[in-house]
Amino acid sequence: MSNFEAPLLNASVIATFRTAGILYVSTTAATSRRYQVYEVEFGQTGSLASTDIQATWDLSRAGATNALVGSSVTPNALDPGDAAPIVGLYFNNITTEPTYTTAGNGLSLKQWAINQRGSYRWRALDDGDNLIIPATLQHGIGVRMLIPAGVAAMSAFGNISFVER
Repeated sequence: MSNFEAPLLNASVIATFRTAGILYVSTTAATSRRYQVYEVEFGQTGSLASTDIQATWDLSRAGATNALVGSSVTPNALDPGDAAPIVGLYFNNITTEPTYTTAGNGLSLKQWAINQRGSYRWRALDDGDNLIIPATLQHGIGVRMLIPAGVAAMSAFGNISFVER
């Protein structure tokens, strides 16, 4: 069991949800494992609107990641003695969105409205509160953001921390 952290990034958030980072199970059946997300830190940067706006952040389950296009990132091991995750794939700065599940099946597991000048940290209180990614191929959890229409594009930044089991 190893702990990892990966960066959230989306360089151009707009008025529709854009994924800043997604962790999902490898496409190789022989190596699939479960993941537990236990912390997400996030905020936004860019030109400030003349009046305060709220950026909406969302954690949702993705049921099909085969259409996903973005930047592949190797998560950092929090213990330098651990090897990189062997079965999880992580992407940020997504340009082609994955397919997210429907309401009641993991869409918007968690959602926050954050002031444009603010940041937020969600942390599971204990292991029973972790968000689980099952050992099901092409399934994962994405961190998404949107801003109101008519506001200059912002960038999404942060970190996601998880355990590979």
